[in-house]
Amino acid sequence: MTWQEVEAEVRRIAESVWAAPAAPKTEGGIKCDVILKIKPNYWILLEVSKRDDLNKIRDDVTKLAAVRMGLMARQIFAECYFVTTGDPSSLVETGAACNVEVYDLQSFASKFIAAREYVNERRSAPFGSAVDPDTGSVDRKSYTPISYVDSSGHKFSDSDIADLLIQNKKLILMGEFGTGKSRCLMQVFEKLATRSQVFVPVAINLRDNWGYRRFNHIIANHLDALGLGYFQDTIVRSLRRGNHVLLLDGFDEIGSQSWSGDPARLNEIRKKSLEGVRDLVENCPSAGILLTGREHYFGSDEEMAECIGIPLHDLVILRCPDEFTESEANDYIRENTALAIIPEWMPRKPLICQLLARLDNAEVEELATRASGEVEFFESVFDSICARETRINPAITKEPLKGVLLELARHTRSKPADNERISTIEINQAFFDVTTYAPIDESAAMLQRLPYLGRVGSGSSDRIFIDPYAKDGLRGMSEANSFARSDRKVAQSKWLQPLERFGVRVFGNRIKCGVEPEKFVRLCINHGNYQVACDYIALKIMQSNEICDFQGLSVSDGKIPYLEFVETELKNLHLSGIEIDEVTIEAARFHNVDVRDCVIGSLKGVGSTDKLPDVFQNCHIERFQAALTISRISELNLPNSQKTLLALIKKLFFQPGAGRQEQALLRGAENYWDTVAAQDVLSYMQHHDLILKIPGDHGDVFIPRRRHTRRMARIWELQSNCDDELWLNMRRV
Repeated sequence: MTWQEVEAEVRRIAESVWAAPAAPKTEGGIKCDVILKIKPNYWILLEVSKRDDLNKIRDDVTKLAAVRMGLMARQIFAECYFVTTGDPSSLVETGAACNVEVYDLQSFASKFIAAREYVNERRSAPFGSAVDPDTGSVDRKSYTPISYVDSSGHKFSDSDIADLLIQNKKLILMGEFGTGKSRCLMQVFEKLATRSQVFVPVAINLRDNWGYRRFNHIIANHLDALGLGYFQDTIVRSLRRGNHVLLLDGFDEIGSQSWSGDPARLNEIRKKSLEGVRDLVENCPSAGILLTGREHYFGSDEEMAECIGIPLHDLVILRCPDEFTESEANDYIRENTALAIIPEWMPRKPLICQLLARLDNAEVEELATRASGEVEFFESVFDSICARETRINPAITKEPLKGVLLELARHTRSKPADNERISTIEINQAFFDVTTYAPIDESAAMLQRLPYLGRVGSGSSDRIFIDPYAKDGLRGMSEANSFARSDRKVAQSKWLQPLERFGVRVFGNRIKCGVEPEKFVRLCINHGNYQVACDYIALKIMQSNEICDFQGLSVSDGKIPYLEFVETELKNLHLSGIEIDEVTIEAARFHNVDVRDCVIGSLKGVGSTDKLPDVFQNCHIERFQAALTISRISELNLPNSQKTLLALIKKLFFQPGAGRQEQALLRGAENYWDTVAAQDVLSYMQHHDLILKIPGDHGDVFIPRRRHTRRMARIWELQSNCDDELWLNMRRV
């Protein structure tokens, strides 16, 4: 810093501290760097220097002493300060002897506006939701740099954001839950605190400031929480002068005190709840400001601008990406854990990567291996997310929050797939159904920022599930709960939407097919909710081994995303008028089964209508796909050793079920089976941890390590063009 810059900083600090103009002035023929006239009989005198040698301070102390003596003759008391950018330690005693306080620039700022103290205390307190999910303390994990994007697709780093704030720009950073908004704000704080050790950034968690309508009350509350309440007056004055960048986390977390199903009324509620934020913005017009919050909290960008008090054309609106890229996720896991793998099925959302990082290697290995690992992790993440939300708003506990989300996921199944809008009235009703009381007071804030839900579009207060994967999983959990209590309300509903693949797996992780579940299925059929029966059919076929007996079940409406008749005997099932997206037939046997008048999107394993099994009657099939089945592998121009390898890959990694019994590996491949090659493949896979061998009730069972699915898919697809060691080894057998 130049001497002029140092003097300017000192003047800004002095004006904030003593609330008077600070300017150079010649007094009694002696020029002083800074003089503040607090009262007619009380002045502040400051000398500023980039030098820290003893001769310099003696000269300046002598000058200050002469001015003070002249002022005292006029009955004016003067406090004297000497500020240097050098090391003041050797000068303090000399200054004290002449009643002159000596500081360097940083210690001067710390004495009066708590600069150093504020940074230290702020670093030790959580930044919004950037916390350790187990302890709630500050998230100390390594930051993975990502890009934040504006409406034109231009990318910004955390350093770019800090640069804009120094230029006094007004920024909004929006994103869904768990995408790293608070962590970005924390990184920007560190960047700014490093660049300026005098006028440090002020970072406020808005959720801690419910009900405050004046900006000085928000500042006072924030400083009190850090144990720095003594400085609130000077920092308020310093903020008014635009000396500090403001970082405001969670405009969606400040909370309204009431709830309404009327969109116009809800708009007014949000505006009222942000009254203190608007006052803060209005009182710091020349400061750089960064606000963060959930993307779909407001009905529109125009409403957002109005509620926070910044014209839309003055805002730089940035968005967090929904997920890490593959490389970013790998970087995060590598920097923060000792894990060697990330399960392929795991969503790359930053929050979910953080939750995965809580687990040790053995737990991740077990999850990646078990067929139910993905489901168990999803349910654990759901529980953690709801616990995190209730830490933000302790007015409602975790279980009711989970219940509301599951109720809404169930409720959307009665809506068309192209119109799943959830109105505020429906959210209100879901809350009442779960808790038996209407949302009032602080609990209402939770309903405006439910995780997994987002805004439908500009100008609407309706919500929609924004993550199809999570929505399907929640629907599976909800349906399992309905089965567990034989919910007649569900039986009497008319569901229009099916469970997808993941939803069926979540459903099946909680419900095992048997007599009691089938009683509930028949109850639902009798009341007209055929979709429950369709979901159950998909589940039972998924859970079955060699025989799947439906005991004469007959279903005449509904949708099923996929049916896999693979190496199983299907019995006593009658389907008519069903929409089925995909059917796979491979080595299946049918007894007392008919599929009539159904619409099938894709039928795999059969090349044309004339090759269809007789059970399919008068069905409209949009396309046939003669897939490479176990039996058709024999037609490939490959040695038997490689055909055997393909059969093992198909059975272990790409057929339904958690694993395969040893005796089932040969079935369908007798024409080309190479026993020696099969043993070599299984030995190689076990040695390289591609599969796990465990004892079963009827012989050994081989379980695939799912993290290697991508490698196996590459061998399956490339075949002769594949350079994988496993494939090349089989060519040499």
